Amino acid sequence: MKHVDIAKLTWCDAKSEVVDFAHVLECVSTLKDKREIHVGCDSHFVGTKCIFAIVIALYEKGKGGTYFFARIKKDRKLFHNLKIRLLKETEYSITLAGLLEDRQEKVCVHLDINPNEAYKSNVVFTSATAWVKSLGYQCVVKPDSWASSWLADAYAK
Repeated sequence: MKHVDIAKLTWCDAKSEVVDFAHVLECVSTLKDKREIHVGCDSHFVGTKCIFAIVIALYEKGKGGTYFFARIKKDRKLFHNLKIRLLKETEYSITLAGLLEDRQEKVCVHLDINPNEAYKSNVVFTSATAWVKSLGYQCVVKPDSWASSWLADAYAK
């Protein structure tokens, strides 16, 4: 599968207006000691494509927040099972967190994965969460992973 340069994607702000990735990084750096930085990814099949949405959410306690998102379209045939697709979501989130961490930011990675074995996404729970944690990121899963389960979900459809 071809590597995706996340910094070169078309990024949009919360109003769905296109913004340069340099602007996103500038917003991330602003008030960095007062803001929480959350990243997440979700995906959905739409026709012959699998659409991944990745998000950066910035939250300042007591003041609210904002977010930025980008979409990646891949051939649906590349994701013949749920494991591959969920691990690709994890990879995109980790890659994005790495871009932000390079700017000396603390990043929280949200995964659209359920710790409950009754749900299909649990199939990658141990491997995905261990991957995120092994890189030193805080890992958030369902039902608390709002950046992936709610925000990215809305843009992956």
